[in-house]
Amino acid sequence: MLPDEMEAEKNRKLLLAQADEIEIYRRNIRDLQAQLNSAHIKIATLTEQECFCGLADEPVLAGRD
Repeated sequence: MLPDEMEAEKNRKLLLAQADEIEIYRRNIRDLQAQLNSAHIKIATLTEQECFCGLADEPVLAGRD
């Protein structure tokens, strides 16, 4: 194998490895986005339930922890 062919093969293997890594990142991002969307839905549901729990007439004190 000629040096140029060896270099080309090395670069090809590197690009394939990077493509695999990018695909893993894309799947992770897709999964994390789905989890985030589910969390937003859950927060909205819990917030709505909290607003109608019968304590709506109670004063709410805002404070810093």
